[in-house]
Amino acid sequence: MRTTISLSVPKMEAEKARILARARGFRTLSDYLRFLLLQDDQALISEDELVQRSKETTTLHKTHKLIKAKSIADFLE
Repeated sequence: MRTTISLSVPKMEAEKARILARARGFRTLSDYLRFLLLQDDQALISEDELVQRSKETTTLHKTHKLIKAKSIADFLE
């Protein structure tokens, strides 16, 4: 079941959002906003997890276990 959410933004922000949605290949602004909400749900990490990853990175750096890659492709090899 779907419901409608009303969002109030200045006219210029609304137009910018429509332009971004089209530029990124979304049919509608609603499709784009649903995608962004899904990304927020899946991709963001908690503050605690960010701190933990930072500590792990520091440890890896001190023990010389970091991978120095020129690109993502190098990293994936």
